Amino acid sequence: MATMQKESFKIVPPGKKKCVWMEAGVVSYKLCDNNFDCPTCTYDLAMQTKVAREREKSMERLLPAEQLASGAVGTWRERMLALPASQRKCRYTISGHVDNKVCPNNYECGSCSYDQMMQERLESVTFAPQATKEVGGVKVVDGFYYHEGHTWARPEHGGRVRVGLDDFARRLLGSLSRVSLPQVGEELSQGKDSFEIARNGGAVRGLSPVDGTVTHINFELLDNPELVHNENYEKGWLFIVEPSKLKGNLKKLMFGEDAESFMLREKDLLIEEAGHEMRLAADGAIVLDDIASELEDDQWTHIARKFLRS
Repeated sequence: MATMQKESFKIVPPGKKKCVWMEAGVVSYKLCDNNFDCPTCTYDLAMQTKVAREREKSMERLLPAEQLASGAVGTWRERMLALPASQRKCRYTISGHVDNKVCPNNYECGSCSYDQMMQERLESVTFAPQATKEVGGVKVVDGFYYHEGHTWARPEHGGRVRVGLDDFARRLLGSLSRVSLPQVGEELSQGKDSFEIARNGGAVRGLSPVDGTVTHINFELLDNPELVHNENYEKGWLFIVEPSKLKGNLKKLMFGEDAESFMLREKDLLIEEAGHEMRLAADGAIVLDDIASELEDDQWTHIARKFLRS
């Protein structure tokens, strides 16, 4: 029984993928929670540091592939290179984006033309959320980081970050008449104004969740701003940033249970602000898909600015 229970913990749940460290056999069990963007992954950084420290401690030199394959300490890249060529999976095969692609560049992704091509392709599409949890009537998506100004940030391939508005903001702001986005190349600062949204003549500014340079904007929003209300986690994203302080920025954002608790607190504050205009389910959850439709223009502007912290 004990053996069966131990093995059961190694099952990869549907929709999840093995971390490259697990795929390479360095660790027995670890799932990827950073969209295979190893340069921005805290786990990858910790493991690389651990390997370096163990080597320094034992005064080991870089071991040949045969010794690494037999169990000596090594990074995931070294372990993968120790495999037969036919088994050296490209990281895009590991992530599930392509089928049966062998790494052509010794896992030096930064100088790989195929990796650069894939980055360009993936930057133009939206990754489907893996799991969504409803908290107080508001959707919180697994794998997204949340800013107090109700923007979300999602690290993606190549170290860049996609930004959008969360479900609380989507419901509060309602259908929009205009979205103004930053210029490509513009420098943004975490917690500072970075875009503007308008409804019925009223306008509010939104804050960037990260520091960095804008590399892409969602041009579709300029002609169809209602995408923010209809598909805020997918086609309604705002812009993509090349981050300059990502590790520090992520520490200041909310993730998982912290994000869920934040949404519950915001819901309670919104009820206090909007009063009888709010419609709630029996369990106190927000049921309105377009809260703005229940508010006067001046009231919408006041409440929107308060909750977007603008």
